[in-house]
Amino acid sequence: MAVEEVIDAVIDVIQKNIIAQANVTSDVTSGDTIINVDNAFQMANGQEIVIMDYGYSNPSSNHYDVMEYATIKEVNNTTTITLTNPIEGNWLLSDQSFIQKTIGHSPLHYENVLYGDREVIPQQDMAITIEPSSLSNEWIYIQGGLSEEYRLRIMIYGKSIETNEGRRIIDRYSDAVYQLLNDRIHLDVNSHNTPLMEDVPYSSTTFKIQDTPENREYFISSVELEHQRSYFLQDNQGISNVFEILSVTPIVGNLLSILADRPIEGNYLRSEFGVAFRTATYIYDSRVDGITYGQVSKGSAVLRASELNWFGKRLNHHPFPQQSHSVNNFVKI
Repeated sequence: MAVEEVIDAVIDVIQKNIIAQANVTSDVTSGDTIINVDNAFQMANGQEIVIMDYGYSNPSSNHYDVMEYATIKEVNNTTTITLTNPIEGNWLLSDQSFIQKTIGHSPLHYENVLYGDREVIPQQDMAITIEPSSLSNEWIYIQGGLSEEYRLRIMIYGKSIETNEGRRIIDRYSDAVYQLLNDRIHLDVNSHNTPLMEDVPYSSTTFKIQDTPENREYFISSVELEHQRSYFLQDNQGISNVFEILSVTPIVGNLLSILADRPIEGNYLRSEFGVAFRTATYIYDSRVDGITYGQVSKGSAVLRASELNWFGKRLNHHPFPQQSHSVNNFVKI
C-alpha cells in the first residue's frame, strides 16, 4: 500500500462527509420549504446547507457567484428534506442545482480539498490540504507481521484573518474533521463498491451486481485468492455482517450472481442505495491525535489555519522465508 492511496482515502471521506453534495431532483422555487434530492444520506437535522448551481463559477450565468443558505429542519427520508425557512431564489433542475453542507456561511468546495500543501491558498475560501508526514513500522508477530504506521499532516485554512467570525468558523471545521476521522477507525483504503441490481432480503445468501470488468476483478471467489478478502452489503439504513464469496456466476441480463459463505443479515434495498463492498486494505487503528490552532503566512496573506495530525496503522504480512526473486535455492552455510 502506498501513502498516496491513504491520502486519497482521507480526501474521499472528507469530500463525502464534510462537503456532502446532493443533486436536486426537481425545481426549487421561491417560497419552497421542501427540497427533493437524489440522496440525503449525509444530511442531518439542524445542519446548515447552501444551495447553488454550476453557474456559480460561470461569469455568463445569472447565478455567477450566487448561492443561498438554509437550515435543515428535518431529513424526512432518503430523498426529501424540509427547511426551517422558505427558499428565496429559484434553483432549477435544468441548471444542475445542488445542495451541500456548510459551516458558518463558508462552504468548502471539492476543488479546495487538495493532495499536498500549496504555497498559495485561496484567501476567500475554505481549503483543506493533506500530505504525508512519515511512515514507520515494527514487527508485532513472527513470522512476518509488520505493523506499518502512516502519519499525515492535514491543514485546514480559513478565510483571511480580517474576516469576522473567521476564527470560530475554522475551529468548527477543525472539530468537524476531527470528529469525522476519529469516527472512522477503519478507513476504507483501496475499497471497491458497486450498486446492487436487486433488493437483498434478510438471510439471503446471494445477491446480484452488474457484470463489468471491474466487478469481475474485485468480486472473486475466496478459493481463487492467495489472501482472503472481506465483503459486506450496505445501504442508507444499515450494514451487513462481513462474509466471503463462494462463487461468482454470470447470468442473463449482464449480471453476476454472488454466493456468500453465510446468510446476510438485514434487508438491503435499491431504493436506499444498496451497494456491495469489497475491502482491500484493513486499517486496524487510526485517529487524529492532535490539533494545533493558529495562523500561517501564504504569499502576501496571513490565513487562519489548524494543523491536524492523523495516523493510521495496517498489518503488512511478510511470508518467511523471504526468497530472492532470482534465486530459489539457498546454500546452507
